[in-house]
Amino acid sequence: MTAMTVRPRYLVDQSVMSHYRTNAAVERAIDELAVTGALCSSTVTMDEARFSARNAADLGYLTELYRSVFHWLPADDMVEATVRRIRTALWKIGAGRGAQTTDVQIAAVALRHDATVIHNDTDFVTIARAIPEFRHRRIAPN
Repeated sequence: MTAMTVRPRYLVDQSVMSHYRTNAAVERAIDELAVTGALCSSTVTMDEARFSARNAADLGYLTELYRSVFHWLPADDMVEATVRRIRTALWKIGAGRGAQTTDVQIAAVALRHDATVIHNDTDFVTIARAIPEFRHRRIAPN
């Protein structure tokens, strides 16, 4: 009997997804992650995508994209406890307001579900300074 292989989870932030359709390097990087692991979303990342919609048709497209392509990572009471732990750790390193609330929530969901956040946002770099086990990868458009 062989051990089951678990594919890595990648919680994709809107800061990088906003460049998916317009930047070849970002598209290529995200597509490679989709081959090696599971692209994931959460309540916060989906709402960030919806907020970026330019019109009703775009809103429908983004909602369907996130529902059909991304694996869902739910929030629960453990996520709330992790949000509190992250914010406390940020204050301990002198960066109490160094990450937006949405990014702290995304990081907490990623920690809860053993996922790596894929982003183009310095807030996640700051969170990683405060929480060493937090995994992230920055993909910047070129």
